[in-house]
Amino acid sequence: MLQRYSLLLVFLSGIWCHAQSIDSLVKNFVNNKALSGAKISLLAVEVSNSDTLLSYQSNLVTAPASTTKLFSTAMALEILGPEYTFETGVYTDGIIENGTLNGDLWIRGGGDVSFGSKFFFGEGKEFETIDRWIDSLQKMGVNAINGTVYADASSFGYEGTPQGWSAWDAGNYFGAFPAGLNVYDNIAKYYFKTGKPGTKANFITTSPYQKNLQLTSKIVSSNIKGDHSNLQGKAYDDHRLATGKLPAYQSSYMVKGSVADPEDNFAEVMSARFLLDSFPVAGGFKASKGMRSPDYDGMQRLFLHHGRTVKEIATWTNRKSVNFFAEGLLNGVAFKLTGKGTNAQAIQIYKQFFGAKIDTNSLLLFDGSGLSRSNRIAASHFCDLLRYMTTSTAGDHFLETLPIAGRSGTISDLCKGAAGDGRVFAKSGTMTGIKSYAGYIETISGKKLVFAFIASGYSCGQSTVKKQMEILLNALSAL
Repeated sequence: MLQRYSLLLVFLSGIWCHAQSIDSLVKNFVNNKALSGAKISLLAVEVSNSDTLLSYQSNLVTAPASTTKLFSTAMALEILGPEYTFETGVYTDGIIENGTLNGDLWIRGGGDVSFGSKFFFGEGKEFETIDRWIDSLQKMGVNAINGTVYADASSFGYEGTPQGWSAWDAGNYFGAFPAGLNVYDNIAKYYFKTGKPGTKANFITTSPYQKNLQLTSKIVSSNIKGDHSNLQGKAYDDHRLATGKLPAYQSSYMVKGSVADPEDNFAEVMSARFLLDSFPVAGGFKASKGMRSPDYDGMQRLFLHHGRTVKEIATWTNRKSVNFFAEGLLNGVAFKLTGKGTNAQAIQIYKQFFGAKIDTNSLLLFDGSGLSRSNRIAASHFCDLLRYMTTSTAGDHFLETLPIAGRSGTISDLCKGAAGDGRVFAKSGTMTGIKSYAGYIETISGKKLVFAFIASGYSCGQSTVKKQMEILLNALSAL
């Protein structure tokens, strides 16, 4: 009996010491001079019994960057389902006579962000689907179109970038935004010619070609290595400003940025592919913005293209933090439920969906990716969401989309070789002055935890904050 009592005391003492240790680590974190003045929100909860294992200002809201993607991917997986696919239809109001389609061709977009995406198609294969459409038309006996090809991307509207996005972000490749029609992640390659150091770089062209683009280049040629430039501009604004520096003496230096108008871009890509195949279209290729969409029910549908599944898109969204995909999933949910895939409609769906499932007090969401600095999310919001998803029929699929610490995705170097290696399943978030992690931990003793760590408004390096968060993650993983 005495031996059992002694063992129990040792066991309880070990638990108390570990709890004390975690409390000490939290104090060290929040009192770190490098984080002076930062907004910090921390929380870790055991799923089975709701015990709080770690907490500091868990209800403090701030902009957490890309961990926001947990909300958009969770909602898409639950509402649409992991196997749901977005569709693109090809319609005509004409008839085929003697090898010619007499009438117009309409490309009706359904918001497929996987169409021609670099994440699903290798370099040089981004336009395979359009090429297959041309082949299919020719097999139908169509070798020319006596009409116009219209690109209709109206399903996601033309609102532009979400509230809280800066022109600095929106003009870059990681700020590409989804529309009803998308191709190559709505990214264009911008080419510049540079001269001797100190001289202005000259803009050459883009690929795909952007006929309405009005770009002002203030890029300076410099004795540097690599790209130190920035493209600025917002959605559906053809004006772009290029600033920064590029290596000197380059005849054609490529910088990736977002396309100004996805619908125009899709029409341009279609035009280039048809021209490449010597397929004449009398009326040319046009974006349908400003036009009234036709009655598709009264037209003949020639093809229906299915994109990749929500599960596949959500996996890339979380593992590689693809902003474009996150926004596409968010708007895609709104389009499926209401027929309007605008950001404004999507935000309303957000509120309705999560309001019925978690405590949304003080929660503000303005986008699906986390690029918006207007978002306001606390560690408690993330933990509520993560706990809810453990009860969802889409919960296992959701978990499978998350990167694994030390193993995959954006956290492949997190907790490497330490207790959290292979035990932390989480989304990371990083912007200037912002670092966050949120997800699940499977502890050494077999417990399942949800956690969220957010720090914003600090002036130290990202690596400093990451190191401090790693200490907490490894301590929790060791429980």
